[in-house]
Amino acid sequence: MIPDVVSAWAGSPVGGVVVVALGWWLGRLLARAADAWYRATEDLPVTPRFAATVSAGAACLAGLLWWWEVRLAGATAAGSGAAAVVRCLAHMALLWLLAAATWIDFRQRVIPDWITVPGVIVGLATAWAWPQSLLPITVEVSRTYSVPVEEGDVLAWYGGLHAGVGGMCGGSPMLPGLCLSLAIFTAWWLVCTEPMHDARGGFRLSSRNALVVVGWLAIAAAWWGGGKRFDALQSGLVGMAVSGGLVWAVRAGASAALGREAMGLGDVTLMAMVGSWLGWQPCVLTFFLAAFIGLGHGLLQVIRHQEHELPFGPSLCLAAGVVVVAWQPLWHATRIHFERPGQLAAVVAAVVVLTAITLAGWRWLGRAG
Repeated sequence: MIPDVVSAWAGSPVGGVVVVALGWWLGRLLARAADAWYRATEDLPVTPRFAATVSAGAACLAGLLWWWEVRLAGATAAGSGAAAVVRCLAHMALLWLLAAATWIDFRQRVIPDWITVPGVIVGLATAWAWPQSLLPITVEVSRTYSVPVEEGDVLAWYGGLHAGVGGMCGGSPMLPGLCLSLAIFTAWWLVCTEPMHDARGGFRLSSRNALVVVGWLAIAAAWWGGGKRFDALQSGLVGMAVSGGLVWAVRAGASAALGREAMGLGDVTLMAMVGSWLGWQPCVLTFFLAAFIGLGHGLLQVIRHQEHELPFGPSLCLAAGVVVVAWQPLWHATRIHFERPGQLAAVVAAVVVLTAITLAGWRWLGRAG
């Protein structure tokens, strides 16, 4: 547990300086990782001036995020000042991963596993170790012989982490919760990680195989410990399943409409990563926002460059960043819809179908042009 002293310096200038320095370091790390990736794939290397610009931009964004989430929203969000700092640092890490994915997707039209796989692992570990890193909400708590009051909480897959009943399939210690958690992690491993083969075509032991075994053991250990930590871990796992499955459905429908692969599997792995950090409800909002962002980006590309092919990953990344930064007003405006799962499922299904229809029209425009 983070010491209470964190609350004292969280909102002080010292805390801001530390966060800005960390942001600069993350920007420098991003530039180096991208440079190594570009050199390995025989692309143009990152110039020193551009790397310095990335580091400076990351430092500025880190400072703004600290000011927004710790200084302004920390007093009203769930938890103490220490919780606001933990949440800010978690969001810094997530935004770093999104920036790396956007950068490479724009240049090479690919989202590599070295971004999404560690991103999922760190996201799940963060949710388990620090449940207060989940997005803050307010919940109505009933009181005996008194009017209900609004209290701060964080968003789990079933609602408020501390106010809700918790646990998948009847509670964290229940065996079905463990089985479903292991099944979700295994499905992510099968779909979103690249298999390894030997020279004769046979399956061989690799880091990918070790990953699933370690993941199973870690989830089993978290389940054995139980409590709200495992509930927070479940929120990340459910977020992976819902967000990755949603983009997979869009990918399948769009590919059927276009007669070819419309979206890369990297978009699926990207949203699974985002779900492991934020949970399923923010990822549904991310999906809707990304559709509008992608449409605007596509129209701009057609008007300026007559280009009918564009990556969708940057739109997903930008939408996820908007959800993180503008979470409080977005949740206040949309929370009622998440209390009606049937209506929400119908709307999501309609969006998947309309996306396929829109892409079919996009294909026709491309042929006509």
